[in-house]
Amino acid sequence: MLGVSVSLSEAEVHWQEFLASLQERGLYGVQLIVSDDHAGLKAACTARLPGVAWQRCQFHLMQNALHHVPRQSENR
Repeated sequence: MLGVSVSLSEAEVHWQEFLASLQERGLYGVQLIVSDDHAGLKAACTARLPGVAWQRCQFHLMQNALHHVPRQSENR
């Protein structure tokens, strides 16, 4: 675990502060970011870690996709 932060929202400004605090403590050499598809987080990663590859978390992608699939009980 690299860090923990509590904020009132997931706005970009809060994520930028969190990433800045990690960088101030020595974070470097980041090659890949894996996260949910939150716009504030993605924007902060682009601003604070330009050029670093980003990938959507496969767990959250699957959860979102399953919301669009009818359940078996609905097919009967």
